[in-house]
Amino acid sequence: MDYQLTFKKIFSSQYLFTGIRITAAAIIPALILYHYNVLGLMTAIPLGALVVGSTDSPGPFAHRRNTILASICINFLVVVITISLKHNPVFIILFIILFGMFFSLIGIYGNRANSVGLIALLVFIFNIDSKASFGSVWFNGLLFTAGGACYFVMSLILHRLRPYRYIQLQLGESLRAISDYVETLSGLFKTNRDEDYLFSRLRQQQITIQQQQDSLREMLLSTREMVIDSTAKGRIIMMMFLDSVDLFEQIISLQQDYSDVHTAFDDTEIIPAIKQTLHNFKQELKTIGYSIQFNQHSSSYIDIDKMLQQVFNVFLTERKKRLNKNTLSVFIKLRQIIYALQDVGERIKRLHHFSGYQKMASRQYKRNTNEELPVQTNEISFSLLRENITLKSNQFKHALRVTIGLLTGYVVSLFFPLGHGYWILMTIAIILKPGYSISRTRNKQRLLGTITGVITGFAFLYFIKNNTLEFLIMICAMVIAYSLLKLNYYISCVCITVYVLISFHFLNNSNFTVVVEDRLIDTAIACVIAFIISLIVFPVWEYQQTKFLMETILKANKKYFNTIASLLKTTAKQEDLYKTARKEAFVALANLSDNFQRILSEKRKQANLAFYHQFVSSSYMLTARIASLSSLIKRYDYNLHDTDFTILINNINDKFKRAECVLKGEALKTSASNRNAPIMNKVQTLLQQRQKEIEEGKSEMQTKTRSLLSSIKTVTDELEIIDSIVNDEVKILQKL
Repeated sequence: MDYQLTFKKIFSSQYLFTGIRITAAAIIPALILYHYNVLGLMTAIPLGALVVGSTDSPGPFAHRRNTILASICINFLVVVITISLKHNPVFIILFIILFGMFFSLIGIYGNRANSVGLIALLVFIFNIDSKASFGSVWFNGLLFTAGGACYFVMSLILHRLRPYRYIQLQLGESLRAISDYVETLSGLFKTNRDEDYLFSRLRQQQITIQQQQDSLREMLLSTREMVIDSTAKGRIIMMMFLDSVDLFEQIISLQQDYSDVHTAFDDTEIIPAIKQTLHNFKQELKTIGYSIQFNQHSSSYIDIDKMLQQVFNVFLTERKKRLNKNTLSVFIKLRQIIYALQDVGERIKRLHHFSGYQKMASRQYKRNTNEELPVQTNEISFSLLRENITLKSNQFKHALRVTIGLLTGYVVSLFFPLGHGYWILMTIAIILKPGYSISRTRNKQRLLGTITGVITGFAFLYFIKNNTLEFLIMICAMVIAYSLLKLNYYISCVCITVYVLISFHFLNNSNFTVVVEDRLIDTAIACVIAFIISLIVFPVWEYQQTKFLMETILKANKKYFNTIASLLKTTAKQEDLYKTARKEAFVALANLSDNFQRILSEKRKQANLAFYHQFVSSSYMLTARIASLSSLIKRYDYNLHDTDFTILINNINDKFKRAECVLKGEALKTSASNRNAPIMNKVQTLLQQRQKEIEEGKSEMQTKTRSLLSSIKTVTDELEIIDSIVNDEVKILQKL
């Protein structure tokens, strides 16, 4: 294990930055209040900062600012209303219904609105407890507002000091995720390999990369007009993002079936050389990712040009030994792999160069980047809210589950009075998610995390009697808890429980044992309630989304394919034309893969699960082959004529239509064959001519036949493979 790299990964993470920021926002006012002996009376201030900070997720500053201000205002109203009514159980039940439905339903406006709603619900639940507030209603509301304002000021200062920090952290994280993808991809070139495992791993990693790139798009879209066009550093960050997207398309095109390559070259040096090259690329991308996050100029630890030349020399050596009329086709395929590696190497060199943020480098910036940046935005519309008040809406079903769960938890806390009964409601609100699979996973992690956290926290307090050391442990637990909240919920729960127990130990040492018992009992009760509710109250199973996601990926891949194919007709190759289609295809693929992983996590018996798995795998392969086609057309445009490939393109579109017909339940027409396409005869003629040249000893001569065959055959083969994959998808859909 590389401990230096591990620590680098931890301390460069955007999640650690978030954890430190939230912890500091709560601890700094708490220390000031403690110094003046008023912390017990004004706990709402650090709590207000803590809850508002939890709504501040990475993204454009304008969106973050609006989210924080909205949360502050809503929390103030919730505190005032709740404390005014907390002694009347009837009104509390009424507002559980009102707040439970409304604050859960506003999740339709996106993740930020969802986080604001959840925090408002938690503030409501916390203030139901009569011991959580002192003084007048308005005084408590202002305390929460003051805490939120403290966090807002700190967030504003951090943004002014380091406006690019979030983008750099996310960009570095994205490049490191791509490096992990490259490492997995290198496994396809091992002699002994588990392809099913590798392809499954690649799908999961692609989901992560796509989510990170979407987050970057959102940040850059908002900040471009403000900073990108006016500063060299901003322009270079934009170029690095665009290069990283193009780089990933180039890398994903390498994900293919290499069985014929292994059969021909497993006993040669070329396969290990390709594998080692990919491994080196992984190291380079990790280095760039860390350098961006630490705001340093990255430098290559290997000579990329020399490495690529060595691989090419190995290829030439094997070509001299083995090239004949029987191995000609596989050598053409191998050459395309080498070319793809060279393209990846050039992108990595550019990223190294850009990481220095030199003004000369920023001159390469192009203002026309709209095609790559559009993101889906959720506008606040009351009509959208009205449309979702129906049992056809999954978000409405989720709101019902949350409300019923909270009502059940509140009734239980009334009949079985516990010292901290509001913990039951808080746990239910946090655990219940729109999908059953996520709720089930959260439930398990919350229960196990709480038990582990109680044991760990009790051990700390039993063996450590030094207040300063206990305080430092609490700080560390808070930082880890909020850093890992989105990465590892189990460890986050452990740390949340530890810091809650230590904080109660400081505030009220005499009742510590009671607090431990309440924490365990309340969490266990809440987990049981949440599990039952998620299972029986309008459960949303992931398989119910599959048909829509299959339709989406088919349409997206069809659009991606046709946009790429249209480049054949364009005299001036405008690469930006296909970027929007590429993004839509990659997003649809990530959503489909994510849905399949969630279905597996539900552990329910599905009759057609094997066929759905086949469809996910074929969709992934199809997207990769279309990406490969993109590279080939851009590389060989000087030898290609769109009329040569019209029949093949039309046949592929015909098969896309057949797939759509199967999903709609419509009758299918007979599919066309590629056998009579003129391009097939042209390729065969060129192949025969090239074989004759090889027999005549002209294998090393750069003839016109060799040049035409290399370009036309590779594009034709790629189109035939795409045709075959789409045809397989039609058959899979018929079985489904």
